[in-house]
Amino acid sequence: MATHALWQADVADFDAWLKVFREDRAMRKAAGIRDLHVWRDPDLADHAVALFEITNLASAKAFFDSEELAMHHERGGIAHITVKLLTPV
Repeated sequence: MATHALWQADVADFDAWLKVFREDRAMRKAAGIRDLHVWRDPDLADHAVALFEITNLASAKAFFDSEELAMHHERGGIAHITVKLLTPV
């Protein structure tokens, strides 16, 4: 069974962040991360939540910790990020 990642962050501007997020899809895929769902918190308009399927755990962990991703986060106006890896039971 696949591992999943629940990603949450406060963003400066949701629409601007979503554009960057969509542009970075190939980068996530190359790291063994498949996009499943993206949500906008109805109570916090600039809070983004995404659910990913992890197809390569080692690559995904390295990606989440990478300097390249940190630069993309800066470009997307992201702050207060949490990533929670989830394994099925």
